[in-house]
Amino acid sequence: MPGRNKKRISRKTALVLAILAVFFLLFAKLVYVQIFLHGKINKAVKRMVNRKNIEVSKRGDILDSGGKILASSIEKYTVFLDPKIIEDFDRVKSILSENGIKVKEKSLSEFGETSYVPVAFNIDADAVDKIKNEKLKGVGFESRYLRQYPEGRLLAHILGITGSDGNGLEGIEKTCNEFLSGDNVMTKAIRDGRGRIIQDGFIDKTKICGRNAKLSIDRNVQFIAEQELRRAFEKYKAKKAVCIVQNPKTGKILAMASLPDFNSSDKIKDLGVLRNSAISDIYEPGSTFKIVAAAAALELGKVKFTDSFYLENGKYKIAGHTIKDDHKIKKSASLSKIMEKSSNIGMIKIAQKLGSEDFYRYIRKFGFYSLAGIELPGEAKGLLADVKNWNALSLPTISFGQGIGVTGLQMINAFSAVANDGVLMKPSVIENIEKADDAEAALAKSAILMHVMRTKGKTDNGMIEDVFESKEIRRVVSVETARIVKKLLKNVVDFGTGSSAKIPGYTVGGKTGTAQKVDPALKTYSTKYYTVSFCGMVPAMEPEIVILVVIDEPKGSSYYAASVASPVFANIAKRTAEYLGIKKDDKDESSFQI
Repeated sequence: MPGRNKKRISRKTALVLAILAVFFLLFAKLVYVQIFLHGKINKAVKRMVNRKNIEVSKRGDILDSGGKILASSIEKYTVFLDPKIIEDFDRVKSILSENGIKVKEKSLSEFGETSYVPVAFNIDADAVDKIKNEKLKGVGFESRYLRQYPEGRLLAHILGITGSDGNGLEGIEKTCNEFLSGDNVMTKAIRDGRGRIIQDGFIDKTKICGRNAKLSIDRNVQFIAEQELRRAFEKYKAKKAVCIVQNPKTGKILAMASLPDFNSSDKIKDLGVLRNSAISDIYEPGSTFKIVAAAAALELGKVKFTDSFYLENGKYKIAGHTIKDDHKIKKSASLSKIMEKSSNIGMIKIAQKLGSEDFYRYIRKFGFYSLAGIELPGEAKGLLADVKNWNALSLPTISFGQGIGVTGLQMINAFSAVANDGVLMKPSVIENIEKADDAEAALAKSAILMHVMRTKGKTDNGMIEDVFESKEIRRVVSVETARIVKKLLKNVVDFGTGSSAKIPGYTVGGKTGTAQKVDPALKTYSTKYYTVSFCGMVPAMEPEIVILVVIDEPKGSSYYAASVASPVFANIAKRTAEYLGIKKDDKDESSFQI
């Protein structure tokens, strides 16, 4: 008996020890998990329960000078299903169908074990709200913003386009991308064991909007410019066409059109149409460039308004070449007559009095062969050989606009300098950058890339803001010289080649340009292909607007600027002047002939 008791005691002891050993191991495991694995497990649980979402900010609007929306972003939704947690598929199908979304049951099985089956795209917020109110299990939503351009093709090159990621690729969309985009915000959502959201991180999306960009462009002036330019573009089956309307006193661009164009909302197949010809394409300006030599010679006293020049009976031999005038003047002519009849020979003689060094200096002073710094991507510098490399033909040909390459923006800015009594202004298309949730609040607090001019100033509350203001680049010529050149340009329209640019009720000053293009095959000037242009101002002596029209390779019986470009200018100028309420001055008597 004692042996049996001893044996029983040992079995009980062994059982107790075994139980204690199990508890000890469990305790040790628990200690190990709680102490050594706590951080790792906690992170894993948080990853399973807490889901982070990136809330993409609503892109800011682009507005015209009057506050009209030119580009905006609208929130759209993708509706998706999670087959694993759908409880009543028939009800899901019915509710979705009521909101215009068709779902086939067999489509769910085709995706296998996935928890994400998209069934509809670009759904409006109203429809999504109706579906959400039904509290359907297994139905989810993803939001994204789509960029829309309510004016269609209008202002295509100014506005530009955005990519699939929402970032700007061209135009203002690119230049102002930093401000239009805003900042994305991280939000959190808590899910239960089946992955269902039981607490959603709330954020007011209006607080993460990008800022609005307000342009100097007037939508109505832009419409006028594009409509008239398109008519000429199609009528003459031109290769390209450009129109710019500028306020000469501020440098602000009221309209800028380039053809061919595109619709910013459409998929762009030909990337070539994205090129903004008004600032990116270089062309030989022809006789519109004559204002540079005339202004420089007057400013330096090398030529007087009353001087006469012998025009060689319409043919002038120089450096082995013969320069001819289309409008032959057998006798001597005044500076005014030279401009009126657009005499190349007369302009050569004026440039010769000026000299190469001074002529080159004034070409640069007027802003040619320099970037103007407009807030748009793709601006070209132009073409101009260094004066040290000029040959015997350089000064003569450049004096009448051949042998130099300019952009439309440079050309209109030079005319605007004359219109602005000799002061060259920085061209600009941006009025300001506004806060998206308060159009009258603070402006943007940093510059737009490297192109944007900034003027520092303190607001009433002491905050520093970047304000987009008119900027004077430099004085090019004196007020007196500028006024003489304006009289010359007025005479061109009143008595000379620019007569088709006249508009009822207003005085007009301007200059025609008909430039031969270089034939790349023959490597000489073509007798078939021309670039024609007209740049003018209204009213002639106290200009409120300056307008440039360029038509590249017009086809038809006439290729002269007087019959192609000047009438387009007249139509745009008349409608724009009336729309802007510019005071009529048809009784002005400031034109005269000498």
